[in-house]
Amino acid sequence: SDVSEDVEPVKECVKIDERLKEKITGISGLSAIKQCLDDDLIPICFEQNSFIGGLWKYEEVSEKNKEPYSTIYQSIITNTSKEMSTYSDFPIPADWPTFFHHSLLDKYLNLYAENFNLLPHIKFNTTVLKVSILPDKRWKVKYIIQNKNEENEEIFDFVMVCSGHHHKPIWPEFKGMNLFKGEQMHSYKYKRAINFENKRVLVVGSGNSAIDIAVELTHATSQVYLSIRRGKLPWLIPRFVNGKARDHHASRFSTYVIPPSIRGRIAENNFSKSYDPFPSYLKPTDPLFSTYPTTNSDIFECLAAGTIIVKPNIKEFKSENNQIEFIDETILDNIDVVIYSTGYHIDYSFLEKDIFTGGNEIEQEYGKDFKDLVWLYKSMFPPKYPNIAFIGLLVAAGAFPPVTEMQARYITSQIKGFIKPLPSQSEMEKSIRNYYENIRKTYCKAARSTIRRSYLPYMDSLSKEIGCYPYSYEIIKRFGFKFWKLIIFGIATPIQYRLIGRNSWEGARDAILIYNKNRLQPI
Repeated sequence: SDVSEDVEPVKECVKIDERLKEKITGISGLSAIKQCLDDDLIPICFEQNSFIGGLWKYEEVSEKNKEPYSTIYQSIITNTSKEMSTYSDFPIPADWPTFFHHSLLDKYLNLYAENFNLLPHIKFNTTVLKVSILPDKRWKVKYIIQNKNEENEEIFDFVMVCSGHHHKPIWPEFKGMNLFKGEQMHSYKYKRAINFENKRVLVVGSGNSAIDIAVELTHATSQVYLSIRRGKLPWLIPRFVNGKARDHHASRFSTYVIPPSIRGRIAENNFSKSYDPFPSYLKPTDPLFSTYPTTNSDIFECLAAGTIIVKPNIKEFKSENNQIEFIDETILDNIDVVIYSTGYHIDYSFLEKDIFTGGNEIEQEYGKDFKDLVWLYKSMFPPKYPNIAFIGLLVAAGAFPPVTEMQARYITSQIKGFIKPLPSQSEMEKSIRNYYENIRKTYCKAARSTIRRSYLPYMDSLSKEIGCYPYSYEIIKRFGFKFWKLIIFGIATPIQYRLIGRNSWEGARDAILIYNKNRLQPI
């Protein structure tokens, strides 16, 4: 299946690197394999473990496994609905919960792999050591098979990097951390609240994991404190709003017809009522759409009951009585555990860093203003390096599986020549700079990330080039006016991108109707 340097390939051979800390074939890798097969490419996926699942393959910390690959905790459920989280041609069962436990998502990924026969294309128990470009613009992949000491090399025409960005934890630095006699851990090792029974715990952070963990800990600990760098709560959004899943409100009509400023004010008015009982200094002041909102509403009950107490940023740790001092000069005594839910570095140890950061000049120019610095055209392609693309290296305000699937469709369309070639290096560089400037104007500094994308506009822009965008004229002509109304005003499920074009799916219309059965009158 490999392509040697002196033999011309019959088909393009695509190496999909799915390295997630201990290398997991997760959502991005499965998307890539499946789309390669759809477009008659030969995918080879290198996978360090003996199973698939990525982040969603839950595993406990134990003596035998002190560094589990997965960063999820036992109680985690999805933040996006099944209708929006599904792969576009393999619907999540309609009778599953709207938001569901990680075990169901793991089950869905395995069903997906089985249905499309993806497993034979995965080299399990294989660690990638180095991926380097050759003079002829192909890529050399050096890897080792577990329980064998020999290194192997293969040559590939194209590389897809699908390993995500949640495997190298960020540890903040505070004065006196080394003097603190309590336990300090990163949230990637947190699994369940019972392990902290009757302890006083400080959680550092304000993202989804930090808030989830803090809330869950209240059921076991004696007291939970939540340290937020800016001293204010983030925008906290419930999973259901006005009786509907939160992401069901983001229809095509609301996204493109209602101005963002109006949508933002409406949403802020809905969500701000939950903050009314609490001091004004805790309330977010930045506009909702310029920040990273957090999905959780249970925390308000904990704040009201005093089981969670919000503290500002840490000033320093003390050596006596497990004390921690904060920037407002308040001090907490007898803290048993500090859990840092402070995110992850973007890291690909098997690649030269310049490939995805753009090099030192780019880092110096943008590194101070942006988190998560990457330099990728359309969040996929390094302008200076041909024949390599990244899948899943982004944060979209929406579900992850359909975004990775659309990226895979775009990349394989490029490889096969089904769409126009990528622009010149200078044009790609200009596009990235324009994108960065737009982020500067749109988001507050704390939320400026070069991997952030708006879900529906990003999906639509790629689908128009691929040829699977649900144009109104085509939808009305093929499926009728009433169905078009469902596309515009109903749930913007990714199944819409299987209605027309190459790789369309004959079951798409019925699947969309099932997902929208409570939205409009029967069609």
